[in-house]
Amino acid sequence: MKKKSLILIVGIIGVITFSLVVIGLIFDKKEFEKQQGRTAIYDISPDGTIAYVFYNEGHPGIYLHNETANPREPLVELNIDRDIVDLSFSADGKMLAYSSSYKNKREELKSTIHVVYMDTNTEHELLAENTLITEVEYHPTNPDFIYYLKAGTFENYSPIASARPHDFDLFSYQFSNGETKQYTNLKKYMMESLRISAHENIAYVTMDDDEHVQTAEDVFETHQRIFSIDLNEPNAIVVASDESSDRDIYDFAVSPDALMFIYQTVANTGESGIFQYELFLYNRNTKTEEQLTFLEEYTSNPKFGPEGKALYYMVDTQFGKKVPDYRLYKMNIEGSKEEVVPLYMK
Repeated sequence: MKKKSLILIVGIIGVITFSLVVIGLIFDKKEFEKQQGRTAIYDISPDGTIAYVFYNEGHPGIYLHNETANPREPLVELNIDRDIVDLSFSADGKMLAYSSSYKNKREELKSTIHVVYMDTNTEHELLAENTLITEVEYHPTNPDFIYYLKAGTFENYSPIASARPHDFDLFSYQFSNGETKQYTNLKKYMMESLRISAHENIAYVTMDDDEHVQTAEDVFETHQRIFSIDLNEPNAIVVASDESSDRDIYDFAVSPDALMFIYQTVANTGESGIFQYELFLYNRNTKTEEQLTFLEEYTSNPKFGPEGKALYYMVDTQFGKKVPDYRLYKMNIEGSKEEVVPLYMK
């Protein structure tokens, strides 16, 4: 083959490759721009300020809800190719941490944790990892520590399953000395809903109770439960919720005195065949469970408000449909006086 012909072929391949990359980027951008509205991600400061994530034409932003904040102006707004994955207020309410990653996780497997100083509205990057930081949680009484869940991979574990983060473990960052610490080396398929005890040096997460799985059939007998991890002895991992329950637990909150769990689980199946997710209260002393919400929707992400006097949670009123519609609800701990918190919606 003549040299000129070879150069021509290589040039054509290069042009085609470049064109496909450009088309892919344009397509991704148009898809990203379709993201609009609130997500289920939020947190509540000790003074009652609510920080929540809202997408404006694909741009993820953090907005505040309180008596003085301008609900139309984001505290933070990121580029269209980023996601805000989670956020958490410090124990004194003076700092708000958030984790972010690229939307196209197959191309850019990288996460960062930023801290916003609430009194000055300034922020700095705390750390960056070439992995996925899926959740962040300040220690509820000690603002020197922030804890996070990190997933090592983003892949398909099954040909029919979508790509998801896997190989999870628990870490922390200490502000006073800049040190990070790894507590577990489990590489769990799933680890979610990180909570830190206010009175004991314990972390709570949801995981599959698959420690004794040996066969494929055993997998179908596992359930997602709440586990406690002793931060002084991280190998001391035990089930903290009802070990005999056949319910899978997803999001949950732990009461300030650690005597109650309020968690999301499937309550019923609607007429259309779509699961209905409600909140249940589990009393750790009496080992009894009662249903708190009866919305017949997708109720998730429960959180206790200041001093544990109220319960907040998100409800997707369009669950099972193409575009979600998240509403923030509030009720007292007894399960009454349920009301919608009027968060701003562009």
